[in-house]
Amino acid sequence: AKTPSSTPVDVPCTSLVSLQTMYDFNPNFSLLGSFTPDAGTPAAEAAAADGTVCRWKNDTSGDTIDISVASFDTDTLEAKANATNSASTMVPTYGSDEAYFAVTGGVGEAVVFHGSYWVVVRSVVFFEPGDAEPIVSSVLAAL
Repeated sequence: AKTPSSTPVDVPCTSLVSLQTMYDFNPNFSLLGSFTPDAGTPAAEAAAADGTVCRWKNDTSGDTIDISVASFDTDTLEAKANATNSASTMVPTYGSDEAYFAVTGGVGEAVVFHGSYWVVVRSVVFFEPGDAEPIVSSVLAAL
C-alpha cells in the first residue's frame, strides 16, 4: 500500500467553528487552547497529518466535542470512506461529497469527506446526525 500523502491544513479552530456558532449550539462549551488527542482517534491521525484538531469542553458537564480536519490524497480518502461506510449511516443533509454518522460506545461521530478534506466531529452530546449538523456545517463553510 502506498503511503498516504497529506497536505497541511492551516485553518484555526475559531475559523472552523466560531465562538458565536458554538455559543448558539450550547453556551457552556469553551474552546481549549490545545489538547493532545488520545492515540488511535481520528484527531490523533489528523494531528499526525498536519491537520487542525480542536477540542471544545462543556464547563458544566466536562463533555467534549472534538473536531479534526486533515487533507489527504484521493486514494487515502477513498480508503477512509470505504472503511467508514461499513459501520455508519450515510447522511445526505451535511451538504458534502460524502458524510456518515454513527454512535459507538456512547460517542456520536460524524465523518465527512469534503473535497480533499477528511472531517471528523465527535462527542457524547451527539445522538443523531442532526445533533452534529450545526458544527459540521460551520466546519465545511470554513474549508
